[in-house]
Amino acid sequence: MDYELIIEIIAVITGLLSIWFSYKVNILVYPIGMISLAIYVFLFTKNGLYANSIINFLYFIISIFGWWNWQKPVQERELKVSFLNKKEKWITILIFCGLILLINLFTPKNLSIRLDYMTSAAGLIAMVLTSFKKVENWGFYLAADIVLIPLCISNGLYFTTIQYLGYTILAVMGYINWSKEAKNNV
Repeated sequence: MDYELIIEIIAVITGLLSIWFSYKVNILVYPIGMISLAIYVFLFTKNGLYANSIINFLYFIISIFGWWNWQKPVQERELKVSFLNKKEKWITILIFCGLILLINLFTPKNLSIRLDYMTSAAGLIAMVLTSFKKVENWGFYLAADIVLIPLCISNGLYFTTIQYLGYTILAVMGYINWSKEAKNNV
């Protein structure tokens, strides 16, 4: 078996496990996810999906913060799952729209490249929201996952395509689970 296929399978398994742990609001989301992220930096670079490679590296860095943030007491309180408040929603929307504008202004007019960058922008927002246990992270993950499915197929990353199908299902489940938990935390 080709070494790239073996490491892609490892990345898929650890990636799915990571999202499962996130769905369960379990801190293992971070160390397990970091294995997958490191592998994907390599795979996406090798396949010319540079924005996704860079974003996976940034996810790795954000995972370090998230791992720390989920462990530390916030003013002696546990960080709880919650919804964005109105101000946080507007800030999130403005940052995302700004990223999309920059992508449209400064990337080649190639659909595959722009989709790569847009999914990376959505994923970046999602990862930051996850590190603060915000329910809305799942919507950004879902949007990115749906777009990444055909993008991975077109690049021959078939196991990764299956992973993103799984992520899509887990994103819906995660949104439902985290929404219930956030309502209980009010």
